[in-house]
Amino acid sequence: MAKTDLDAFVDALVKASYVVLGPIQEGEATKFGVVGGEEIKIPRLTTRPLKELFFPQDESLLSFDRSGTPDASVDTSGVLASDGISPRVALGVRPCDARALVLLDNVFASDDYRDPYYTLRREKTVIITFACPLPGVACFCESTGGGPYDETGSDILFVEVAGSYLVKAVSEKGKGLLQEVFPPCILHEADDEDIQAAAEARARGELPANAGVPIEAAAAILGHVDAFGDSAWEEVYKKCLGCAVCTYLCPTCHCFDIGDEVTGASGERIRNWDSCMFPLFTLHASGHNPRPSRKERFRQRVMHKFNYFVENNDCMACVGCGRCVENCPVNLDIRQVLTTFARRELA
Repeated sequence: MAKTDLDAFVDALVKASYVVLGPIQEGEATKFGVVGGEEIKIPRLTTRPLKELFFPQDESLLSFDRSGTPDASVDTSGVLASDGISPRVALGVRPCDARALVLLDNVFASDDYRDPYYTLRREKTVIITFACPLPGVACFCESTGGGPYDETGSDILFVEVAGSYLVKAVSEKGKGLLQEVFPPCILHEADDEDIQAAAEARARGELPANAGVPIEAAAAILGHVDAFGDSAWEEVYKKCLGCAVCTYLCPTCHCFDIGDEVTGASGERIRNWDSCMFPLFTLHASGHNPRPSRKERFRQRVMHKFNYFVENNDCMACVGCGRCVENCPVNLDIRQVLTTFARRELA
């Protein structure tokens, strides 16, 4: 597909009654929002992660009303009605964000628990990923097992080659979308030259220019029985302000709080993002806090991503997108923290 046909590609989706969610500008940040009717621009990586299309920063889980009766009437129909969410396409996703959804599935769509709000949005959404021809300086996706051309979590993959996109259906959902929506005037069969150009681009893009973070070695140390009390924690956390921007912009962080917002006899139950970096996150009703300082909270974040999540799901909760590195106001670099632990020697 010619790159100049990208807008026509979006128009075809809209005409087929899909809601197209692509990168949009919001102030100085970029995020995923409804697009269509304007030129689509694909940034290197959106500021805000893809996860908020499936796990919003705040959402109403249910509404309730106790007026006129001692028992509250509860309504979830407006939230969970399958016809309340139109078929959606997330366009312009980068491989790290697509892979992050697969990690979130372990939390919200596992055999043990299926969150109906998350899974409904997942079922209704096709993920169209754009390979990264030029990963950013903060990226370390290859060190986490991914890569700029990784297909994990994608339904369709776009690979940029010489003024065109090679379009690959990765899943049955993606194949079905391409067959349903697009006429030959937009998409045509790739020839051997196109495929060779895509293979060469992939080979160039996957050179380990930004790899080399010793995550496996660090994870092995963090899994050691003595890692929790290791003296290195006294140093690595010191720059941390506890602002939680790392967790809010992380595509795999998923902690949340639930509260009721009540007006008179009616109200809503709201779920909103929370963070292990906040002191109130583990504050007990008694006043005791098992993580009283930023050291304990920083340790929790690192241990959860590279040890606890691994033990529970056999994969680390990091895709190497680099958002936490790029957006930390004090330049606390998780790659340096991991390197510090990779060099530790625990008996």
